[in-house]
Order: sequence, then structure tokens, then C-alpha cells
Amino acid sequence: MEPCEKKIKVPTTGLFDFPELILGGEGKYVDKTDLLYRLASPTADAQLFISRPRRFGKSLMLSTLKAMFEGRRDLFKGLAIDALPWEGWERPRPVLFFDMSRLSPSEGRKAMEIALAGQIREAAETFGVGPLDTGSIGFAFDELIRRVAATSSDGKVVVLVDEYDAPMTSVLDDHEYLRWMRFFLHDFYCRLKSNSGIIRFLMMTGVTKLTKLSIFSGLNHLTDLTMDPRFATLLGYTPEELDGPLRENVEVFAAQNGMDFAAAKKALLSWYDGYRFSPDSEAKVCNPVSLGKALKTCKLKNYWEATGHATIIVNRIKAADEIPADLNGLVVSQTQLDVCDAETMPIEALLYQGGYLTIKRVRASGRLELGMPNEEISTSLSEGYVATLLRNGMSDWNEELADAQDDLIEKGVETLLKKNLKSAFAAVPHEWKIESEREAKRYFLLFMKLIGSEISGERQSARGRADAILKDKSGVYVFEFKYGKSAAEALQQARTKEYAGPWLDGAPPVFYVGVNYDPAKRGIDDPLVEPA
Repeated sequence: MEPCEKKIKVPTTGLFDFPELILGGEGKYVDKTDLLYRLASPTADAQLFISRPRRFGKSLMLSTLKAMFEGRRDLFKGLAIDALPWEGWERPRPVLFFDMSRLSPSEGRKAMEIALAGQIREAAETFGVGPLDTGSIGFAFDELIRRVAATSSDGKVVVLVDEYDAPMTSVLDDHEYLRWMRFFLHDFYCRLKSNSGIIRFLMMTGVTKLTKLSIFSGLNHLTDLTMDPRFATLLGYTPEELDGPLRENVEVFAAQNGMDFAAAKKALLSWYDGYRFSPDSEAKVCNPVSLGKALKTCKLKNYWEATGHATIIVNRIKAADEIPADLNGLVVSQTQLDVCDAETMPIEALLYQGGYLTIKRVRASGRLELGMPNEEISTSLSEGYVATLLRNGMSDWNEELADAQDDLIEKGVETLLKKNLKSAFAAVPHEWKIESEREAKRYFLLFMKLIGSEISGERQSARGRADAILKDKSGVYVFEFKYGKSAAEALQQARTKEYAGPWLDGAPPVFYVGVNYDPAKRGIDDPLVEPA
């Protein structure tokens, strides 16, 4: 990863230990301590939970809270909370911190038990309250909480649990292992409720909300902040923060890419912004790690998949007989996103909680319209979907994609249709089953999305739906797709039903395009293009 030429502090992308970040002096901390003060003040609810997608700064937030409760005021010099009457400055408290991502399901059940018992033992040694009851992990944790609380001046302790669901998210499709995991973790988590009277502050973070009927049955006292409008910008960077504390970083990015500030900001937001976490607030935030990497390298890239794997996500999309382009515009109730069971979790909830979909609009009925937040996620889903489908054949199709991208830019849409599109369908391996007009059309849309064209799926006109609309500098192209018929029939239907109607009054020229997939040849006939 090549850094930008000008040496300035950039937002952290890999260091999520607040004291180390501040004392190291190289990473930039975007001040969220005013929100953390409101979150943790004595008058606030003290038992909290928040879910956010991975790589959204949850670990850094908990590390900051830990330093706040420990009273390490020297770390907060110049930050908002330094001027506030924070209790930690006068009365530091013991903090128990558990990182559940340290439990690895792939190493087996016994290894997970040993890893969690090890974190409990380490905490006991840190506070000098061991040895503990070793009858079970639950008993040991219970005793740890009580003994550490007793060391505090008022008999209370702070508990922070990071990535509570990390052990489960990789085994969502292994139902037997998942059932054991939920029982194992429930025995640990239920101790938090039974000791709530001596816990001054509890914060749990995670990606998913699995499930209020199992693990959360022992934690129904938690206040869920996931969609709380007061904390919609707690994790992630806002567009206003690009104008403020991140401005010099955006200026360097702009200079390196030959842009002015406004153009650079617009490009960065297009790639990494768009996450809306509350239906009651229109505030949106950028993925902080991806944005940080872009500001560090001065390159717009898909950093999301480099930080994790979306195999489960892609498999669920395939199982639902969808492609990524189909996901924009899904409409759900808030309840569908809020209470989900791992075994039966609908794809909308899995994609929303994982950060692949976000709230685009709240309808008058209160239902939520979902869509992909930005270019990074759109690219990530499309590439992951194609890689999973093609497996070992990915390189051939990638070559077709690269050629099509060049030809679209250099030679225009007609060359793309008459040359590249035919080549792309010819390169589709036999594992791709194209057995209907719908399947042929879906792969066409996927290909067009992957080469960066501005294309949308079915669009309504007064007399019916066009299969796709492609917008280009040369004009608007209105598509009709057929399977086992002819491009001429497709073109005639589009013209007869006047699919181009909504675009005829505009300035760009409008064209009809007829496309036919021939199942006998396993490819498309020459597309026909005519002015509308």
C-alpha cells in the first residue's frame, strides 16, 4: 500500500487501541467523545447494545470507553470530553474487557472453551482476584464480576464485550455447531443480567442481532442503540467530518488525483458513504476503515473484501435465486430487520446487518426501502458473486470484462453490444445454467454492472416494462430481451409498447435495443439497435 506523498496523520485503519493510537502520535482520531459522554453519563441507560457492520470502529469505541472509565485524562487532552464533568476524572473504575473475536470456531469446541476461560483468567490476574471457581465458564465469569466489583469504591464494575457474535457468524449455515455455540455463549452472557445491579456500565457490540430468542433471552434488559437516531453517527465518518477534521486528508487525496476539493469529496462519498442506520435520522456515514485506506493510499478501491470474506452472503444470494443488482429497492418492515433467528434469517436482514444493504428511504407506511450504500459494496458483491459462480473459470471472464470496459470507454455502446457482449456470453462456462429469459437477462445485467456501465433493471413505461435502461454519453438505450426467439421480435415489442416513452422528451438521443439469447448456440444473436 503506497502512501500519499505528503506526510500527515491519517485516520486509523488497523490500530483500534485508543491509548496506543493517541500515544503513538501517527494515526488520526476523529473526536467522538461528545457522543460517548452522552452514551455513558450516569443519567443514561447503563446496559447497552449496538450492532454495526464489520470494520466500523466498534473496537476503537470500546477501547476509548475503557480509557474514559479508567480515568486516563492525559489521553483526552484537546478532545471534547476533556472539558466535560466526566465521572472518570474523579472516580476511575475497574473495566472488564472481553474480545469475542479471539474465539475461533474452526479450532473446535474445546479450543473455544479454553480461549474464553483464558480471557476470564487473564482478567482475574490483572485485578488480583484469582483463582476463580472453575466449575464452569459461567460460574467463573460470575465470580469474576463480583470480585472485581468489590475492588471499586462503590462496589460497581464496567463490562465491555466486543464482537459478541463473532464466534457465530462463520457457522451460520452449520446449524448443529450453531446450536452448541448459542448454548455455550448463553451460559456466559446470562451472568451479565444476573449481576446487572453491580455493573455501572455495560456495552456489547456485534454485527448481527442473533437472536432475542436464544442468546439475548438472558440479556433482555439491554437497551438497543442500533437504530437510535441520537447515535446514528457514533461509528463511521460523516460528510461534515470530511470538511472538518479530515479536510487536509481530502485535500491531499485531491492533489494526488488532479481534482479540486469538491470533486475529491464527491468521489470519496460515492465510494464509501451512504450508510444510514436510523429510520428516524437522515444522517449517513462512511465506512471508516475503507475511507481511511483511500485517504492513505490516495486510491479509490474496493477495500471492503480485503478485510473479510462474504462467502455466506454470496451463498445466500445464490440460494435466493438473485444477483446483486436485484437487491436494490427491497422493501421491509423494521421488525424484519430487528428480530431475526440465525437458522431462518431472511436474506434482507443478513445483508442489512452485514453492511451490504442500508436504509435508502422510509416510506409513508413506515416500511424501509433498502439498497446498496455505495460503489465499494456494489463492486464487492458483484465480484464476490461472479468469483463464487465461476470458481476456477474466473480468469476467462475477467479478460472479457477488462476488454469490455476499454471498448465501452473508447468505442462506445454499439461496439460493446455487437462485440463484447457476444464474447462475454460465449465465455460463460457450462456451470452457469441459462435456461430462461430471466436468467439470460440477469447475467446480462450483471456483466453490464461489472464493466461500470450506468444500467438499471426493469423500468416502467405507460404500456409496460423495458428490460433494462443503459445511459451513456451517446444516448439512452432501451433494452428488450428474448430467449430462443429473435432480436427482431425483441426490438418490435419494445417499439410497439413504446418502452422509450419516458426518455423521448430529453436531450440525449434514444435507441431501442433487441437482444436474443439462443439456447442451442449458448450465446446471443447479433443485437439490433435502432433509433426510437
